[in-house]
Amino acid sequence: MSEYRPWPDDPRAFILAYLDAWNEADVDRVIDAFHVPSLIHTEGEVIEQLTGPSRLEFLGSYVDSTRDALAAGGRWTAPTVEVKPLGGDAALVTANWVFTGADGTVSEDYFDSYLLTMIGGRWYVLADAIHRAG
Repeated sequence: MSEYRPWPDDPRAFILAYLDAWNEADVDRVIDAFHVPSLIHTEGEVIEQLTGPSRLEFLGSYVDSTRDALAAGGRWTAPTVEVKPLGGDAALVTANWVFTGADGTVSEDYFDSYLLTMIGGRWYVLADAIHRAG
């Protein structure tokens, strides 16, 4: 389990800290970004994250799928991060996620939108919509 680090107060900085957790292959921090319950929409399917273990099932396996490439020098980047504040306690953040292998090959390049909500003084992902090219 990773050492606790507070999440940033700014929605853009929150998503960039979330990106850092992916680059560190820190499953605990990745799943900590999500509220329980929360939803992830990907490839025409809605993944319900109704419990702590259900967050681990989807997100944990995705983090694990990139672990070897990260260890070899691959990296996630977010060339664009757009934030739309929704009052003082919510925001819609859309980031362009790109995974580049150590050899420079781009294997992932997609947009991902997050509905963030402030609960108990910190941001959480309440819903996540992954936009695949199509």
